[in-house]
Amino acid sequence: MSNNKIDLPSKEVLEILSYKTSLNTSIKQLSLRKLDVNIIMEDIVDYSYFVRSKDEFLFLKNKRLKSIQSALIKYNKCMEGSGCKVSQCFNDILGIRVCLEKYPEKFPDYFRIVDIRKGKKVDDGYRAIHLYYQKDGYHYPIEIQLWCEKDISFNVWSHKSAYKYVTPAVGLELRTLYDENKINTQKEFEENLKIIIKRGKSI
Repeated sequence: MSNNKIDLPSKEVLEILSYKTSLNTSIKQLSLRKLDVNIIMEDIVDYSYFVRSKDEFLFLKNKRLKSIQSALIKYNKCMEGSGCKVSQCFNDILGIRVCLEKYPEKFPDYFRIVDIRKGKKVDDGYRAIHLYYQKDGYHYPIEIQLWCEKDISFNVWSHKSAYKYVTPAVGLELRTLYDENKINTQKEFEENLKIIIKRGKSI
């Protein structure tokens, strides 16, 4: 359910939930390629235990902790490319989602704002504003996803099926159909996804 009120966690709560890495160096500067994957995954498991032990996490609305399986998938995806810093790859281990009728224009100054209302650099159809809180370079970022009314349904459907995408272009084509009101239900989303994938395989 969406609403007009933006209910963001306070800086004090975000500080309590911020996990300091055991890697003994700034994860803003540390490349994934310089670390054994098992060491990183152990750190993320400890992060998960740390957050779950906090009362502030229990009372947090619409929160999500990325599973170790999802973290590993994201690690592999980052390593398939040119690689990146640890804090870039694992910027959403702790995530919070807020649904609104429209996107706000102003935010507390303790957040870093990533505006993807017009799409990512490599556009897959996803639209949102992401806010990031990072206490310092030794702490993992916390991600807050803001979704407005017109983007909520598409984002939910694409999150459930994104693993099926062959390329981001598949998601972008689905988004175009959605914006043209040719996709109005999850069933229609799945049907069009199958058509696009089948067409791509036959080319």
